[in-house]
Amino acid sequence: MPGTAVIYTGATITIAALERLVHIAGVVPADLVLVRVELPDTYSSERPALADLPVDWNAIRPGPGSMGFGTRWARENRSLVLYVPSVVIPEDLNGVINPNHPEFDRVNMTIERAFHYDPRIFGSRTRTRAARYLRRL
Repeated sequence: MPGTAVIYTGATITIAALERLVHIAGVVPADLVLVRVELPDTYSSERPALADLPVDWNAIRPGPGSMGFGTRWARENRSLVLYVPSVVIPEDLNGVINPNHPEFDRVNMTIERAFHYDPRIFGSRTRTRAARYLRRL
């Protein structure tokens, strides 16, 4: 199932930052940027009910059920955006955008600014690493 292109987004800057943070593995890239995604006024989207998601949708590592679900959606070109709950905060939404969908040419993405995490997020164990990170900016 690897090899299906999609663009992962967060419905808010906050959830996008948290989603990225859980995948950083202790090393914060110095070149993070905040990208604004502007969707067309009208576009196709899906928001499956929790009961319709695969059993493993909220596994810490994506399982075959959730990967297959997303891959089928993208390959079938059913909609431009698939809205799914965040595993980090299930009440918040992530948007998965299909760049191969016919409506994608109406999506506009622009870099808004550099993005930096507040070093307090990393706690006392990594304060030194966070301080070095901030000095590089």
